[in-house]
Amino acid sequence: MSDHPRPSRFARLLARCYPRELRESYAEDIARFIDDQRRDPDRRGALSGVGLAAALCADALGSLLDAVLHRRPPQRRAPVRWGPALPPLPPEPLVETLLQDIRFAGRTFVRRPGFTAVALLTLCLGIGANSAIFTLVNAVLIRPLPFVHPEQLVVIWGMSGGQRQLLSIPDVEGMRTRARVFQEIGLMRTQSVNLTGTEQPDRLIGSFVTAETLHLLGARPALGRLFTPDETAPGRGQPVAVLSYGTWKTRFGGRPDVLGRTLLLNGRPHQVIGVTAAGLLDSYQSDVWIPITSAPNPAWFTRPGTTVWALGRLKPGFTPADGEHDLQAIATDLARTYPAPGGNPRIAVIDLHEAITGGSRFMLIVLFGAVGAVLLIVCVNIANLQLARATTRDREMSLRAALGAGRGRLIRQVLTESLLLSLTGGALGLLLGRWALAVLVASMPGGLPITAPLTLDGSTVLFSVAVAVVTGVLFGAPAAWHGARAGLQDALRGGSGDRGRARRLDLRNVLVASELALCIVLLASAGLFTRSLVALQRARTGFDPAHVLTAEFRLPSVKYDDSVKVINFMSAALERLRAVPGVQSAALVDAVPLSGNYGTIAYVPAGEPRPAPADAPSAGINLVTDGYFRTLGIPLLAGRDIALTDNLASEPVIVVNQAFADRVWPGQPAVGRSVLLLGPPDIMARVVGVVGTTTQLTLSETPTPQIFAPKLQGGGIFASVVVRGTGAPEAMTRGLQQAIWSVDRDQPVWKIRSLESLVERDLSPARFTVGLIGAFAGLALLLGIVGVYGVMSFVVTQRTREVGIRMALGAEAGQVIRLMLRRGMVVVGVAIVLGVAGALAAGRYLESRLYSVGGADPATMIAVPIILGTAALAACWFPARRAARVSPAVTLRTE
Repeated sequence: MSDHPRPSRFARLLARCYPRELRESYAEDIARFIDDQRRDPDRRGALSGVGLAAALCADALGSLLDAVLHRRPPQRRAPVRWGPALPPLPPEPLVETLLQDIRFAGRTFVRRPGFTAVALLTLCLGIGANSAIFTLVNAVLIRPLPFVHPEQLVVIWGMSGGQRQLLSIPDVEGMRTRARVFQEIGLMRTQSVNLTGTEQPDRLIGSFVTAETLHLLGARPALGRLFTPDETAPGRGQPVAVLSYGTWKTRFGGRPDVLGRTLLLNGRPHQVIGVTAAGLLDSYQSDVWIPITSAPNPAWFTRPGTTVWALGRLKPGFTPADGEHDLQAIATDLARTYPAPGGNPRIAVIDLHEAITGGSRFMLIVLFGAVGAVLLIVCVNIANLQLARATTRDREMSLRAALGAGRGRLIRQVLTESLLLSLTGGALGLLLGRWALAVLVASMPGGLPITAPLTLDGSTVLFSVAVAVVTGVLFGAPAAWHGARAGLQDALRGGSGDRGRARRLDLRNVLVASELALCIVLLASAGLFTRSLVALQRARTGFDPAHVLTAEFRLPSVKYDDSVKVINFMSAALERLRAVPGVQSAALVDAVPLSGNYGTIAYVPAGEPRPAPADAPSAGINLVTDGYFRTLGIPLLAGRDIALTDNLASEPVIVVNQAFADRVWPGQPAVGRSVLLLGPPDIMARVVGVVGTTTQLTLSETPTPQIFAPKLQGGGIFASVVVRGTGAPEAMTRGLQQAIWSVDRDQPVWKIRSLESLVERDLSPARFTVGLIGAFAGLALLLGIVGVYGVMSFVVTQRTREVGIRMALGAEAGQVIRLMLRRGMVVVGVAIVLGVAGALAAGRYLESRLYSVGGADPATMIAVPIILGTAALAACWFPARRAARVSPAVTLRTE
C-alpha cells in the first residue's frame, strides 16, 4: 500500500484543470502538491488560504490556456526515473506498418477458421445480393439513356382521368408547327403489321413514324439509309420501310440483297431502303419502321380520332414542365376550335427516361432498400462477433499499449483486420452476385425496361468495393473502439477486468435490438406483399379463364376496304372456328381481358341533356359477337345476349355490365333503356342485356362500367379470338390457325395464348416482388436469430462464474434460465417496439401498391412480432439452458 494518503477531492478537482498531456503523467503529484501547500503552517489563515487558492487556480488556467494557444504542453521538469531514460522510438513508415497489420490480420484469421468462415459467408451473402440488385437498378434507373443529350428527350401524351391517351395527328402537327421550346417533334404509333407474300403469312411489330422520330432515337443505318422528311410527311409519304437489325439478321439471314426488296405489309407493297444499326434503344422492340402515311386506316388523319403519341427534343435550358406549358396552351386553343366528344385530353410531357422506367421505379427502390437492410444486419452480426473477439484480446491490446502503441495505432490494427475481411467477402460476393444475377434475369417478369446490358461492369465492381469498405468500417468500428480503451492494469491482473461490465454489453444489446427491428420491418413488408398477392389471386375477375385459348388478327384495309367485306370475313371465320374439333364455344371480341387492349366511348343516357364534350361521361367499349359471354363464363344477369341477327341491317343494341347499370340507373332495371353513344357518328342504342362486371386491364383495377356492342354492327378490321375447349387450350392452336386460313390463306394470326397465361402474366410482377422480398426477409430473420444466439452465448460465457456462485448459494436451474431469458427478452421487446413503428412507416409507403390490404394490416403487424419473438425466445433459451447446467463445484474450483 502507498505511504501517501489519497489527495483530497478539492485537490483532484483542481488538478483536472491542467492540460491533458500534463495531467496523464503528473495528476497524482499535482494533487498531492496542492494538499501539501494547503497544509503548510506558513499559509494558515483565511487570507493566506484565499491567496493560495487563487494562485493555484491561476496557474492551472494559465497552463491550460498556454496549451490551447500553442498546442504544446507546458515545459515542466522531467519526471524522476528509476533507471536510464529510454530513447524515443523512431517513427515507422506507414506502408511498412500497414503491411505488418495485414500480415498479422491474415495469421489471425487462419488461426480462427470458424470465425473467419462465418464472417466471410455472411459478407458474401450480403454484398453479393447488393451487387446483383444494384446491377439491375443501375441498368434501369441510374445509367443515362444511350442518346445525345438524353435529358432533352421527352414523350408527349394525352392525359384524361389519370390515364395516358393517344393524340390526334392533326393536333400534334399543329403543336409541332407552333411550339416555341421544342427543337423537334416526331410522331409514333406501334402496331402489329401483316407480312404476306411469303410461304406462310406472318406478323411483324411495326412502328409507324415520321423521319424526325428515328432522328430523335439516334438511329443510324447499318445498311442503306433512313427515311427522309418527304417520305413520311402527310400527303407526300412513300411506301418504303426500314428493317430493324434483329429482324434483318433473324428473318432475312443478314443478306445485303434485302435492300430494294418489296415486302407486302398490311397488303401494300413497301420497298426496303435500309436497316438500322445494332444497339438502337427501342422499348417497343419494333421489327420494321414504316412511314406514318402508311397507316392501316385513313381515319388516323382525321379529328377527333386519337391514334399516336409523340417524341420531342427540348431546346437547351428548357424542362419538361416548360414543354408541357407550351404545348398545353396550343392544345387549349385547338380544343376551342375542334372540341372532341368526352373532352380533349390534357397534354403531358414526360422525361423519356422517366417514361421508360417510371413504372418499375417503385419495385426496384423497394428491392434495393430490402437488400440494403440485409447488409446492415450483416454488419451488425459481424460487429457483434468482432466485439466478442475483441473482449478476448484485451490482454493483447493492453500489452501493445504498454509497449508504446498509441490509440490510433490500435484502432488502425483492428480496422485493417475488418477491412481485409470485408474486402475478401466483397470479392466472394461479386462471384456470388454474378450467379445471383443470372438467376434474377431468368426469374424476372417480362416488360422490365432494361436500357443497358445486365452485366457486372465497372460501376458494379466500384459499388461492391465501396460497399465492402463501408461495411468493414461499420462492423470494425465498435471493436476498434473497444480495443483502443484496453487497460494495462486489467491485463496485468490476468483477465478482462470489465468482463461483466454492463457498459460493454449494452453496445451489443443495442446492435442486436437494431438488427431485430430491421428484421421486423422486412418481415412486415414481405407479409404485406404476400397478403396482397393472395388477395390478388383470389380477386373476382368476373370470367373463367380455364380451357380458353385466345389469338389476335388484323385484316388489311387494302383488301377489306368496306364494312360488308369485313363482316363477311368475321362471320365465316367464326363459323369455321366453332367447327374445330374439341371447341365447345367460340366468339370474336375486340379486347380480351388482361390483353392490354381497351377502348372508351363517351355516352349520354336517353332523356338527359347533352353536356359539353368535356363533361360527357365515358365507359369502356368492346365489340363482341354472339357467344362471347358464354365462352368466357360471364354471367348474364338480365335480358339477352348479343345475337347473330344483331348486324348492320338491325337496330343498334348494346349489353352493359352491372357496374354501368348501377352508375346510370341505380336500383332500376336497365334492359329496354337507351343510351346515346357519342361519335362521330352519334348512335342511339337500346340496352338488351346486363352481364356481370369483369376486370379488363389488370386484376387489381377497380371494376369500371363497360358497354358491349355487336361486332357485326360495328365492324372494325381488328379482332381477337376466344375459344373454349374440353382439353388443354394449346391443343387447339393448330385448329384455330387453320380455321382463319381457310377463309383467307394470307391472314396472319398471332399472340396465340391461353387466357390463364394472361392471368399469370398479370400476377408475375407481384410474385417476383414477393419472392425476392420474402427471400431477403427470411435471410434477415436467420441472421437476426443468429445474432441473438451469439450475444446470449457470449453473455453466458462471461457470466459463468456468477452463475456458478448463484447455484452454489442455492439457485435452481429454472431461476438461472429465467434470469438469462429476462435479459434477452428485454432486448427483443425493445426491438419489437422499434420494429413495429418502422413497419408501420414502411407500410404507409407501400400502401399504394397493395391490393385489398392496408399498410397497417393488423394481421401482419401482430403475426410478425409473434414470429420474431418466438424465434428469438428459442435463440435465447438454448444458451440459458446451457448456463443452468454449469457445475458450481467446477466453477469454484477454477477460482
